[in-house]
Amino acid sequence: MSITATDCAEGSLDLQPTIRLHDWLCDRAAQDCPEVSEVCREIRQTVHRRSIWFERQRELPLALSAVVLTEADIGHLRSLSERLHGLIELALDWTLDDPQRLSRFFPDHRRIAPYFRRTPGLDFWQGYSRYDAVITADGTVRFIEANTCCPAGFLHAPDASEILLQSFSQLEMPWAAGRWRIGTLERDILVDRLLSLERRGAPNRKGVIALLNDENSLTNEVEMLRTALERRGRDVVVAGADELERCGRSVCWRDRPISLSWNKIRVSTPDSPNHCWKTGFEQRYAAFLSGLRDQAFVSVNNLVAATLAEDKGLLALFYHPEFRQQLDAHQKAFIDRHVLWTARLENGAVDYQGRTIDLLPFVRQHRERFVIKPANEGRGFGVLVGKFCDQQQWQQACQPNATLPCVVQQYAPPLTLPVLTEVDSPVRKLCVRSMQLTLAMGMIEGTYRGLFSRVASGPVTNVGKAGMLQAVFIDQRQ
Repeated sequence: MSITATDCAEGSLDLQPTIRLHDWLCDRAAQDCPEVSEVCREIRQTVHRRSIWFERQRELPLALSAVVLTEADIGHLRSLSERLHGLIELALDWTLDDPQRLSRFFPDHRRIAPYFRRTPGLDFWQGYSRYDAVITADGTVRFIEANTCCPAGFLHAPDASEILLQSFSQLEMPWAAGRWRIGTLERDILVDRLLSLERRGAPNRKGVIALLNDENSLTNEVEMLRTALERRGRDVVVAGADELERCGRSVCWRDRPISLSWNKIRVSTPDSPNHCWKTGFEQRYAAFLSGLRDQAFVSVNNLVAATLAEDKGLLALFYHPEFRQQLDAHQKAFIDRHVLWTARLENGAVDYQGRTIDLLPFVRQHRERFVIKPANEGRGFGVLVGKFCDQQQWQQACQPNATLPCVVQQYAPPLTLPVLTEVDSPVRKLCVRSMQLTLAMGMIEGTYRGLFSRVASGPVTNVGKAGMLQAVFIDQRQ
C-alpha cells in the first residue's frame, strides 16, 4: 500500500521519511510476514515484561509505526509550540484581567475562581502542557486542543520509542541504521524540572511530594512518576486531594507537610456525565484549596491551568473579535494557519472564515466540515466527527447541553498511514489498516521539550479510546 503527500510548503513538516518508512514496512511484511509477526510479538512481550500500563487497566498499546522527522521539522514544531504557549498566556491574562470576561467566556469555571493563584516559582500559568495537533497531507500543523493540567504521554512516550527503535533495528532497515535518535521528551526532564520548580517555589521547605488524585480516580502515569521521584530519594505519596489537612501554615498528608503537588485532576462542570468535581467540592478539598489560595506549597498545575487553559473553548477565544483586537497581524496569521477554527456550541452569530454565520443551523447543515467535542472533558469522551457519523447522531450532538458544554471545531483531514497491526479473528495475524495520525507537543515552563504521536483507525486517536502510541524518531543525517 502506498500513500502520497503533496510537496511541503514553507513552514510545513517533511512527511516523506514517515511515508517511506510505512511503505517499506508494508512491503517487508508482504515479503516476510513471519519475521514481522515475530517483531510484533516481541513488542507485546516487552510491554508486558516492563509492566507498562495505561490507567492500571490494560497494557499500553503500541503500533509498529513511527513518525520520522528532520532537525528542521523539530525547529518548526518548537517555534509553533512556543508561539502557541505565548498566545495562551496572553488569553489567560486578558480573561482574568476583568471578572466580566471570565463570566462571559468561561462561565463554567466561575465557581473555581476564588482559588485561582499562580504556582509559586513559576513564571507562567501553564507549567506543563501538551498541545495536540493534526498533520494534514501537505505537512501543515493544525492545533486542535491544549492539555495543561496533567499531560499524559510524557513518561510513556520514551518507553514506546525505545521499544520500537529496537524492533525496527531487528528488521534491518538499511537506510535508517545509526541515523535515528528518539524525539520524545528526555526521560528525566520532567522530574528534573519538577524538583527545580520546588526549589524555586518552596526554598528550604523540602517535604513530601504529593501526587494528588480526586473523585475521578484517574491515574495514568502517576505510578511511573512516583517511581522516578523515589529514585531521587524523595518521599512521595499518591493520595486523594480530600486526604489533605491544614497544619498551621502548611498543608499536610498524615501530619507530614507537603512541599510539591502534581495534580492529576479533572474539574469540568458539576453535573457532567463524565469526569468532574461534583457539588460540595469546597468541603471535600478544603485543605487543598486553602493551600492553593495561600500558596502554601508548589502546586502543579494550578487551577487556572486545570480549568481555563484546559477548556477547549480557549481556542474559540482566539477567533472572537474582541480578543483578536489585542493581536497583531503576525499573531492573527499564526492562529488562522495553525489553530483550527473553534466556537462555543451555542445559539447566536459567529465569525467564520471572513463572514458571519448563524452557528447552529450552519453546523447542522455542514456536518462534514466540523467536529463537536465537550469543552471540559478528555480522553476522547463525547467527540463526534461529522464526516464519520450519521445525520441523526449529528443532529443530536448539535443540541446545546448545559451539563456538558461543547465546542464546534473545523475538521482538518489528518495524514493517514498504512499501519501494520495484529488481529485475533479467528487467529492472530498481521493486516494493514489505514490509520490517522496526531502529534502531541510537550511543553515545560514555556519551552518545547519533545513530542509523542498516536495513530488510530478511527478519527479519535486518544489512547483512552482506540488510539495507539507510535515512535518518534529524528533522522540526524537529513
